[in-house]
Amino acid sequence: MFEYVIAWIVALGCGIVSAIIGIGGGFFFVPTLTVLFHLDLRTAMGTSCAVIVFTSLSASFWFSRQQKILYRIALVIIPPAVICTILGSFAAHLIDTRILIFIFSCALIMISLEMLVPAFRFLVGITRGPSFVLSIAVPVQGTQAVTRIPYLHLIVWGAAGGFVGGITGTSGGVIFVPALATLGIPFIYAVATSMFTVIAIGVAGTATHAALDSVSVPYVLVYGTGAALGACLGTAVAARVRDIHIRQIFGFLLLAMAALLIAGLFL
Repeated sequence: MFEYVIAWIVALGCGIVSAIIGIGGGFFFVPTLTVLFHLDLRTAMGTSCAVIVFTSLSASFWFSRQQKILYRIALVIIPPAVICTILGSFAAHLIDTRILIFIFSCALIMISLEMLVPAFRFLVGITRGPSFVLSIAVPVQGTQAVTRIPYLHLIVWGAAGGFVGGITGTSGGVIFVPALATLGIPFIYAVATSMFTVIAIGVAGTATHAALDSVSVPYVLVYGTGAALGACLGTAVAARVRDIHIRQIFGFLLLAMAALLIAGLFL
């Protein structure tokens, strides 16, 4: 029982941070489940996918009340993301995860540099093909028109985020948020839209890992309730934090995650 209380508190903190930066929480759930509570990696990944559903549902509910979710963008991202989440989840059971974790850690470092160094670009904009116009109401600046949102950009990075989410047991938000920000979308809208998109990815990942018998139901319930409450609190904080500060938090946390993942390969 004491272990579950600690797990709930850990999940609460993870949920708060996840909602602020829009990544669903998997990058916190997987390491803490393996290091602190000794779940094997694949079970931690499957459990993380299920907990992400709790976190993203809670955060999306509150972000929707703040009118921060860009539903049209999310509906384009979700189909390729879900398909690639399923593929990634199966791949996680077939490929040496140490190799994948190392490659992904390097990608995390590149994305963090994009968030922290304005001149650096890793997730490039894909501008070819059909697009649509999107107007976003920004309370401080008035109405900002994002004139061109290319469908191909959303499809490609949606697929990439889904595969990453499936193969690592995370959410793909680490790809979605910077990919949307690259288009000029204000960071708080990118965070909110990412969290809404992550609902579908979490469901797809959970179903796949459950079919492979790699989900811990007790930890889903404990982590899920703690993370859901944390996500609720995190959305309130995110609405009061400036875009530049969210970008900085996002960047530094990605660096920390990369370091934690790489360290885990040698422990």
